[in-house]
Amino acid sequence: MTSPRSPFAIAAPPLTEGCRALHLSTEAEAAGLTLWISTPESAPPPQGWPALILLDGEAFFTAAAEIAQRLARRTAKTRIVPLMIVGIELDDSADRHAAFGFSPATEQQDKPSRGQQLLQRLAVDVLPLIEAEGADTTKLTLLGHSMSGLFALEARALAAPFARYIAVGPSIWSNPSVIQAQPSASIGVDDLLVFVGSEEETDKLTPGHLARRMISNTRSLLAKGGVRLKVLNDEDHGSAPYAALPAALRFASQL
Repeated sequence: MTSPRSPFAIAAPPLTEGCRALHLSTEAEAAGLTLWISTPESAPPPQGWPALILLDGEAFFTAAAEIAQRLARRTAKTRIVPLMIVGIELDDSADRHAAFGFSPATEQQDKPSRGQQLLQRLAVDVLPLIEAEGADTTKLTLLGHSMSGLFALEARALAAPFARYIAVGPSIWSNPSVIQAQPSASIGVDDLLVFVGSEEETDKLTPGHLARRMISNTRSLLAKGGVRLKVLNDEDHGSAPYAALPAALRFASQL
């Protein structure tokens, strides 16, 4: 049976102020990247805009950019300032576990880890590009989910050039040593915000997923200090990033 022809045409998501994109080709062992940026409606401050950099940008950039544009119009109420939103997507050919990993997962020992190369590419290639577009590179927040959430923790452990980090449902199970690798923070200085869904560690899950200890592992991060943890009620691994976006934007706005 043939469906009737739709009168609707394929179109890109309609962001309030639009966005711009740039592709960076594969370089040595670092994956190729597509970058999207959305800049605020207002003129940049003298030092530039704070920026939220989203890994897995193909999933989260559009939602984050639209929320940021709309809520920044009422900063006094929303506590979200005008922010540059940067989405980063790996090329389709890249393996996420390898690209974001700093050590191979137990079940993937044969796959090389390219996280160090990706972090180098962000620092050397991406940050100068967004600075030229108006970002204040002293006020950058890096956000990742799942494997890219683990990447954000690894970047923090290596003192990467970001002021703040956000990890949503980070795949700590892939490299539990990242917990002890976190820096000890000064009292009152929180530079890491961690989200996890309340449904990410329940008896309803299969034994394999339950063994990943998604909530327990994130709670272990608190021992190092400098960490805020939010358990998102009624959210699972897939829904948690979207539920976290307003709070993530507020955290990035506090720099």
